[in-house]
Amino acid sequence: MEPLFWPDISLPVRNLRRKFKRGQMFWREVGRGQTVVFLHGSWHDGDQWSDVLVRLGHHYHCVAPDLIGFGESQRLKDKSAYSIAMQVNTLAELLASLRVDSVVLVGHSLGAWVATRYALRYPEQVKAVCVLEPEGLTYDPQRWRKARWLANPLAGLWLSLLKPFARQPRPGHPTAWWKNNHLRQLLKRYPAACRLLFQRRRKDLEPEIVGTQLAGLPMAMVALQGEGAGETSRQLTQTFTMAAPRATVKVLPGNDELPSYEADAIAEFLGHWLKP
Repeated sequence: MEPLFWPDISLPVRNLRRKFKRGQMFWREVGRGQTVVFLHGSWHDGDQWSDVLVRLGHHYHCVAPDLIGFGESQRLKDKSAYSIAMQVNTLAELLASLRVDSVVLVGHSLGAWVATRYALRYPEQVKAVCVLEPEGLTYDPQRWRKARWLANPLAGLWLSLLKPFARQPRPGHPTAWWKNNHLRQLLKRYPAACRLLFQRRRKDLEPEIVGTQLAGLPMAMVALQGEGAGETSRQLTQTFTMAAPRATVKVLPGNDELPSYEADAIAEFLGHWLKP
């Protein structure tokens, strides 16, 4: 198949907002044709897809929202209101307001969780699903144990007490204190991700796990994997393909930060896969 042609002139990306049931949502929108919705990862907002939107906007109707609680979308005062179901419902409201009845979902990490739950709820509307480092496949509290602790206010006091004794990191060799402090700062910037991933009770979180249900999805599914990805990323991809036997894996040049730093590779691959 011939590769898509990427014009030198970029289309203008529209920044839009609308009030929905759970809060105001902000999204980026560009192009016409088949709708492709890009759902951001846990420690990002919709801006992580900006380079991809610029390229695919010449061939598709691209939409990249900030999930509720992220970026420029509204943060909820009631922390108990955060759930994957709430994000799915708000995405459904957004697509209904845009009069979209056929959609391709591309999701990274937390966004992949929202994408797969949306596909399970609206299989007749979803044409295909593409995931990167998908979350929500299994209930695995051990993997998030450190993050759950670092999100606790007491962790800030603990880190501040240890700071005078922490060794200075060498280039490319961060110390344990530096890595823990860096992760804590990241968690503080994304409280909605903390709430959705590891600050909910098991009885609330487990019903939203998608792993055992993916085998029944009828649409095309693909997982993108960076050739230099870390062990956690590879495990998430492997778990996805085991849960969804019909899914295929495409290995691309790059690392765990595919959406941010390998926009060209993602855009080229999706351009071939979606067949405009």
